[in-house]
Amino acid sequence: MSIHSTQQTCNHPARDITIVTLASGVASLGTAIVTMALHASPLATLTTSGAAFMAVLTAGMNVLKHVRRDS
Repeated sequence: MSIHSTQQTCNHPARDITIVTLASGVASLGTAIVTMALHASPLATLTTSGAAFMAVLTAGMNVLKHVRRDS
């Protein structure tokens, strides 16, 4: 962490974070099913489904970071 960075707290409800995580899991499972249907190796299935999980999770958390809550 940089000496110039400020500490930011997450003020999003657990519901929003749970929705993003579950959507990532669904995308990961869908990717695994498609990869297995294409007769890929188990390592390829794990790699693609893990990459899909991380991509959707990262995108979802970035969206939550930019959403402004009106209090």
